[in-house]
Amino acid sequence: MEAKFKKGQSVRITKRNGEVIDGVIRDWDYNICTFGREYDVDYMKDGQVWTVICVPENAIKELL
Repeated sequence: MEAKFKKGQSVRITKRNGEVIDGVIRDWDYNICTFGREYDVDYMKDGQVWTVICVPENAIKELL
């Protein structure tokens, strides 16, 4: 199985509460319960790197 987004790729994610975050793909995994790909996305907040885990593929858009 191949991921739609590659490690190190710049992306924009939309969280369930509507918050939009720009970050970088850290890793991905296949969820055997939902049969979907999920990604971990690193982003900067207050000068520190934070990670959003288990982001579904449909909540991610590629940044050019």
